[in-house]
Amino acid sequence: MAFDILPDQLIVRDRSEWEAAYLRSYRLRDPEADTRADTQPSIDAKTLADQLVVQSQNARRLAQSIPLSEVTGDRLDQRLVELGLPPRFPDLGSSGFVIANTSTGGAHIFAGDELTTEDQGLRFQCITEGDYSSGDYVPVAAIDAGPQTNLDAGTLLIWSFPRPGCAPTAEIAEQTDEEGLSGGRLAESDDEVRQRVSDTLADPAATGNDAGYRRFAENSRGHGVPVQRAFSYPCILGPGTTCVVFTMKPQRPGASRIPNATQIQQVRDYVIGQMPGDDGYLDGVLLADPTDIVLEVSWSDGAAGWTDATTWPPRYNVGNGAVVVSAVTDATTFTLIVDNGDYNVPDPVVGQTIGFFDPVGVFRRKKIATIGGSGPWVITCNVVNAASDTGFVPVVGQRAMPWSDSLDTLVAPVVAFFEALGPGEQRATFFDPGVREKRNPPSPRYWPSTITNRIITDILDTAGVADARVQEGLDVTATVGTPGAISYLLELDDLAAFPLLT
Repeated sequence: MAFDILPDQLIVRDRSEWEAAYLRSYRLRDPEADTRADTQPSIDAKTLADQLVVQSQNARRLAQSIPLSEVTGDRLDQRLVELGLPPRFPDLGSSGFVIANTSTGGAHIFAGDELTTEDQGLRFQCITEGDYSSGDYVPVAAIDAGPQTNLDAGTLLIWSFPRPGCAPTAEIAEQTDEEGLSGGRLAESDDEVRQRVSDTLADPAATGNDAGYRRFAENSRGHGVPVQRAFSYPCILGPGTTCVVFTMKPQRPGASRIPNATQIQQVRDYVIGQMPGDDGYLDGVLLADPTDIVLEVSWSDGAAGWTDATTWPPRYNVGNGAVVVSAVTDATTFTLIVDNGDYNVPDPVVGQTIGFFDPVGVFRRKKIATIGGSGPWVITCNVVNAASDTGFVPVVGQRAMPWSDSLDTLVAPVVAFFEALGPGEQRATFFDPGVREKRNPPSPRYWPSTITNRIITDILDTAGVADARVQEGLDVTATVGTPGAISYLLELDDLAAFPLLT
């Protein structure tokens, strides 16, 4: 073993090893000595071993107290070897679908048929042989690796050798999360390796248990999909059946973690190949459960506070007076209403600044130039000197909020909380109090499926936040799915913040 990749677990002698070491040293000094049982050297060896084994145990405990968070690089890779886990996952390529473009009668496309991008020459290949007609989705996966293989929907790929009846180009299809080809990423980081080690120690795989299914589903080196975490539902449709769903490592903060059909297929094919053929493996589908979070915030001294001395709109719960968008003309012209129809609220004032949350992970400022009506309010925005954002178009039903230049500091902690959530259950009631049919690892201890007060922890650690409260969204739990088929995952839909009322 190389000296620069030593095991992190301290190797110490046990009682019998100390005894044997003493007797060996004794015989080296006196080759004629009698060291059989019950002789004086044997008694001395046992006595010394009794004392030294205590020191061994103390040393072992000290070594075990070294936190995993301090293990890095090659030593962390060695920890994977010691636990029998796959090596650090390399750069991975994206996957998804292209839309077949064929003549009448279609075309037969083979697995391995290659496509490339025109500009960078990135390579992709069909992964499912079949007869395809125009408009059919052809599953493809990247041959090259890395985040550069993530391509937008609508991008054209070129078939290297088009099959008879197949057009020379194919357009990348849009997924349900509006992505094109997704999943390409850099090699596994130290933090991700630590998480994998920690998960394994907390829930070891053994003899085909459901943890074994999850470990295979998480083996990105085996199937090429950047799985963040797998979740299993043992005995979900009776003995011998296990449903597995998984989240993807997000391409960027706030991006969807829901795998597409191609990625589910890649993982399924790999896992089934590792398990006995008569096992009842079920690959479930993850569906998004859109969730809104509404905060009340006071800003720290030195941080940008609320822009207007008199802020607007006031905060009311959804369905009880929240001010939301009812119609949109463009990015700077839209109509706001009170969602319960009760306009016994203050009117907006020309010159006030409001904001909206853009799902890309930023807030967008809109400064009021004119107001039509006294509820509903037709708003036009001031665009002089970039007083208002002119790119983001609010969505009908979206919540308006007062503006602060500090709003963007709230995004990272909220997004980080959502990225640590897991899917909900597939049954509302269970067969017994044990683990059968229940999600594993269990919520809320691991990867919770409920919005808890933990969401506020990182928000309060944000430099510009003096105090904050979650007013809407707390205790929301993922919708119960369909046994053996569907699980729901809470995903951030809208984020809003209002002044903290004392």
